[in-house]
Amino acid sequence: MKIVKRSGRLEEFDPGKIYRVCLAAGAPEEVAADVASHVASSVHEGMTTDEIRRLVAARLEVEDPVAAEAYRFYHGLVKGGIMLVDGKVVNVERGIIYLGARAVALPRSLRGVEGLEGVLAELEEDLRYGVPRRIVAARIRALRAAVDALGLSGEERARALEMIDAFRRSLGWPPLGRDGAII
Repeated sequence: MKIVKRSGRLEEFDPGKIYRVCLAAGAPEEVAADVASHVASSVHEGMTTDEIRRLVAARLEVEDPVAAEAYRFYHGLVKGGIMLVDGKVVNVERGIIYLGARAVALPRSLRGVEGLEGVLAELEEDLRYGVPRRIVAARIRALRAAVDALGLSGEERARALEMIDAFRRSLGWPPLGRDGAII
C-alpha cells in the first residue's frame, strides 16, 4: 500500500517504522507492537505521513503518555522546529519564538550538534520549571534517537552523544548506551 510523504513522493507503507520509532520513544515492545498494529489497520492507500504520525501520537497517548511525549519531541527535532511550553511540544515550521526573555530563531529542524546545546539547555530549564523528570528522561532518549536519524558524520555523532551523556551525568543520571538504553 502506497502512502504520501511530505515531499509528495510515494512510499510503500512499513509498519516496522512505526514499531521502531515507538521503541525509540521509550515504549515497551508490546506497546510498540500494539501501536504499529492499530495504525496499520487504519492506514489506507494515499494516506499522508502527517496523518499517520497523528494516528501514532494519538494511540501512544492512550497506551503510554510518556512515550507519546517523547515521540512528539522526536518528531519536532527531526521533522520541524520545536518549542517547549509548559512541558508540551509544538511543531513550528519556521520563524522566531520566545523562550522566557529571549528570542530564538528556529531552524527547520535539528541539523547537527549546533542546535543540541540549545535543546539541552531547554531540557534543563524544563526541569527547573517542574516538568517531571520522567518526561525529560523520555525526551533525552528521543533526542538520542534523533541524533541517529540525522545521519551525522562519525566525529559529529560521537560529539553529540558525549554532549547528551554529559548532560545526563550533570543530572546525576547514568549515560545512555550505544542503543539509547540506560547503562
